Amino acid sequence: MKYVVYQASRRGGRPYNEDRVAYAYTSDALVMVLADGMGGHNQGEVASQLTVQVITGLFQSRAKPVLPDMTTFLLDGIYAAHDAINEYAMRKRMADPPRTTCVVCVVQKGMACWAHVGDSRLYQFSRRAMLYRTRDHSAVQQLVDEGLLGESEMGVHPDRNKLYNSVGGFMLPDIEVEQPVKLQDGDVLFLCTDGVWPELSPEEMLSTLRAYPLEQAVKHMMDHAEFRAGQYGDNLSVIAMRYGEERFKAGELVLGDDLGLEGFTTQLKHLGDKDMPPPVTTDSELEHAMAEIKAALARYAGKP
Repeated sequence: MKYVVYQASRRGGRPYNEDRVAYAYTSDALVMVLADGMGGHNQGEVASQLTVQVITGLFQSRAKPVLPDMTTFLLDGIYAAHDAINEYAMRKRMADPPRTTCVVCVVQKGMACWAHVGDSRLYQFSRRAMLYRTRDHSAVQQLVDEGLLGESEMGVHPDRNKLYNSVGGFMLPDIEVEQPVKLQDGDVLFLCTDGVWPELSPEEMLSTLRAYPLEQAVKHMMDHAEFRAGQYGDNLSVIAMRYGEERFKAGELVLGDDLGLEGFTTQLKHLGDKDMPPPVTTDSELEHAMAEIKAALARYAGKP
């Protein structure tokens, strides 16, 4: 399977980064995960980190070298992450569990399948057009659906941060799963948090992806989004994949990272800046949480 994948995460104008991005792969399959810890709830970065850890861990246990069923994996992975977050909250005796958005995409055998919760998005682009974008689970998306608000106004509406769906919390997430789609050479799957998509139109995304290799295109888009958002802008995270031969740079597989403050790869390598204020949860606490949720992972890893 030929593809190029690149991921990036930046703190933006926030004191620390609650976004997490990750990918994992075998010779014949790839999973991409992006999660945005919800800042209105305590320890959002815990929820987002547990989500990428649980889902990539489940992928590594089930992809041999492909997943038996992509849809089942997506549902099991997100529900397992939800359970892990709530278990963490119970151990810490938290009155309100942490929450996160999530978008997950699997690619194998020339097909892509994705699922999401919240307002982190996946866009599918061909060489000439936007083919698809996920529908946000938010108050402003409902206004758009009802014809009361334009797409271009979503990012500036005062209710833009009001979500009715999350991973973690007292209610099970309402996971929206797309049917598997066949990919064509040159198709791009672009996953991003709400620090990115309000600042860039789909037309701008497409034109940038057509003009530059994937790594440069992602960097250009993040530069523009960060500049437009200004000094108080949100965390920004992207993970993108171009299927087939890279038009600008041939190669079987190019893996890339441009992870800013507290971004994580699938190995969850910490890249924090010591000069910045620490996140609400220390590294030792997160490592302890990771060790304790292995039992939750084991419950799901054995399921077909």
